[in-house]
Formats: sequence, structure tokens, C-alpha cells
Amino acid sequence: MSLALPWGRGQAPERRQGPPLPRKARQGARAEALMPLAQFVYFVFLMMIFIGQEPFSPRNQEQLVAMAANNDGSDPFKQAFFIGFALVLTLLELSRRYELQYRFTYWPLLLMLGWFLITCSWGVDPFVSFKRAMQQVIVIYITFLSLALIGPERIYRTLVAALVVSLLICWISLPITPHAVHPPTENDKALVGAWRGFFFHKNIAGAVMALTFVVTAHVFFTTRKWYFALFSVMAFVFVVGTKSKTSLALCFGILAVSSVYRYLSQTVARRAILLLLVGVGMLLFLALYIAFQPVVERLFADPTAFTGRVSIWQVAIDYLADHPYLGAGFGGFWQVGANSPAFLYLNQQFQTLTAHSHNGYLEILVTTGPIGLAMLLLSFVVLPAWWFLTGATKQNATLLATAFAIWSFVIYQNLLETSFFDKDRQVWVIFLAAMAIAHASYKTADRPGWHRRGADASMRRGAGWSRRVTSSGEIAT
Repeated sequence: MSLALPWGRGQAPERRQGPPLPRKARQGARAEALMPLAQFVYFVFLMMIFIGQEPFSPRNQEQLVAMAANNDGSDPFKQAFFIGFALVLTLLELSRRYELQYRFTYWPLLLMLGWFLITCSWGVDPFVSFKRAMQQVIVIYITFLSLALIGPERIYRTLVAALVVSLLICWISLPITPHAVHPPTENDKALVGAWRGFFFHKNIAGAVMALTFVVTAHVFFTTRKWYFALFSVMAFVFVVGTKSKTSLALCFGILAVSSVYRYLSQTVARRAILLLLVGVGMLLFLALYIAFQPVVERLFADPTAFTGRVSIWQVAIDYLADHPYLGAGFGGFWQVGANSPAFLYLNQQFQTLTAHSHNGYLEILVTTGPIGLAMLLLSFVVLPAWWFLTGATKQNATLLATAFAIWSFVIYQNLLETSFFDKDRQVWVIFLAAMAIAHASYKTADRPGWHRRGADASMRRGAGWSRRVTSSGEIAT
């Protein structure tokens, strides 16, 4: 797998001498031309997700109140946007004449979406919950259909390109517009002066730039091209400028862990050691909690701790104490109009504008119940951990190491933020791309140590069961 080629292009074909190609070969060449087109469509989709509808928004208090009141999934622009991209990619899929690069088999994700749609039925406003759930269905459909059309390698390169372009736009905007930083009109004065680029909030900018820092660092490790190292440094400096504490704290830790994973990608035994070290780290964290339990309990008893997140968590916890089994329905707890369940449990005035629980796991639990949380952990924590443990090879090390970095970042970030199934949030779309890359890489990895040998293996290969990864990272069966 080579990442040294220009993004979106292969090597220039050699001029062919002799008689013209047969008709079938010419048709095949025209069919392959659809792949860069699908890649371009996915790139535009990512950029529009990153930039949003109102880049460099002034963010005055009246605007924030209006956004909270209209956050019910009825935005006609967003509906047209998502449906339009889904239809364009579907038309490309119907027009293709080449083999799909990926076939969807990740059924736990579909079962989870099915459960989310069921939970909409008992929400205080089922139609609002249903619209929010369908938005997630379409975003996931766009991601995995793009993967089917262009394969994990091109998804990876498209994601890198979108992150780099976003980084450059954010840096260029700083001296050009005052709205590239949080303005003095902010209700929360702690935000004033924090960099946000074209993003709506400094926490979103911090998370996306932190992921850009890690992703471009891994591209540099692979290509050794100096400008990717420069991009990585620029992204880190921008994270510092956002004053986003969570993203800044995760930057070097996630880069270090994913770099170790990359180094250990040759054997399952080495990766098992890495996971063992992660487990030891969790035990060490538990030991520190026991040792400093009085201090920790005083911290969590303070509603202002973690910049007010503890008081927000208490709202969801109080609701769960009264409704422990089914939840409020997908997307049906915060900002569902005057009857929002959260409004009955608010303990601070600022929470009237709160859009989520500031904890992705708690958000899924309070909206879809223990079943939804169990499905989330299975689909996005347990099974991906298995892919990363058993699916890495020398051929897909870059893809899986980058996906592992994004996965690790989002898994930890959701302890203090909500990005799982959070509408069209940028981090959520990046996470979906990483999961798509990881699943495709896992499915196509050649894992001889995990297959029986002999006649049975020969029969499986003869039946088309064996898979391999081609030099370009695409699936071959």
C-alpha cells in the first residue's frame, strides 16, 4: 500500500502501442472513472459537514436561543443536503460497472439503528425523535456507501484532504475575520478570545484540529513528507489557541498510544500486550481513585466542576432514577420543545440552552436505555477493539493505526462531550469514517494464523471465502 501517490490519482498509465482495446476493456476503463467522481462527492460532503451552514457566525445570545428552539431536525436545508448526497451516491452506485470495493456486513450497527428507531415511539415528540434518527441513518448510509464505491484507502485519503483543507482555512481566517475567535458577545465569558476558525464553537474546533494533528502525524510517519509534519504542528498550535482542555489533554496521549499500536502492528501477541497495558492503566486509575476518594467525591459534589458538566450530568442521572429501563427516546431528552423531559430536572439556568448531556455514553443511556448503551458499547467499543487486535498487517498498518487513533480519541472524548450520534457533528462524521476504514481493513486482512489449514482451507478458498488486500488497499475476493 503506497500513500506516496498524489491524492485521488494513481500513477499515470503508460501509453499503449498496438491495436485498440476491446469494447469490454473500454467499458471497464469508463466504469473506473466513476470512482474518482464518488471520491470527490464524498470530499464535498465532508467539507460541507465541517464548514456548516453559518461559518464565522457572530453567536449572540438571541441567536443561541433561536438555535435551541429550532433544533428539532426540521431544517429544510439540512434535509435537502443529506438526502441530496445520499441520492447522488446511490445514482453512482447504480451506474457503476466495477466490483464494489466493500460489502456491508456490520449488522450490529444496523440492529442498533433499528432499536433507536423503535425508541422514537415513546418519546414526548415521536416525530422529532424520528427525524433525528433518520438523519443518523442517512449519514451512516452516505459513509458506508462511499466506502463501498471507493474503498478504505480512498476514504482515508479523502478524509486527510478534508482535514488539511479545513486546517488551512481556519488559519487563514484568523487575521481576516474577527469571528474566527469567540466574540465579546458570548454569554459565557470564558469563551471570549478562544480560537474557533469557521467552526461554531471552540470545543468543536479543538476536537477536529486535535484529530487533524494525530492524522497528519501518521501521514508523515508513512510518507516522510515535511509538509505533513508542518500541518501537524499547525493543528496542535490551533488546538492550543482554542483553549479546549479535553482535546489538548488527549492530543499527545492518543498520538503516543496509536504510534505504539503502529509499531506493534506486526503480531497479535504484541498488540495483546498493548491492550494489557491499557487494562493495567485502568486498574491504576482505579487505585488512584481509591487512594484519593475523598478528594474525588468533593470534586464531583461541586456542580461547577468540569466547567459545569457535573450539574448537567445530574439532570440525566435524576431522570434515569425515575425512568431506568427505556429512556426518553432517541434524541428525545434535550431540546424537544416545551415538553422536553430534561426541563423537569434542570438545576441551573444555563441548562435551558443545553443540547446534550456532555457525555456520549450517558446521552445514549438516558435516551435509549440500557439496551441502547449495550449496543453502543458492542458496536463501537468491543468489536472495534477486536478488529484492532486481530486485523492489523504490514499492508494496512497506516489505515488501522489512523483509525485506532481516531477511535481512541472519540472513545475518551465522549466522557466529557457528546459526539456519538450527535446530529451532523464533525467529530461524529470523522468517527464514522474511521469505523468504516477499520471494518473494511479488518475484513480484508490476511490473517493466516487465525484460519485452519489443509483441505478445509482449500475448499474455502475455492468457494471464494478467502480475502486479501491488494497493493492499493482495496478488497479482492
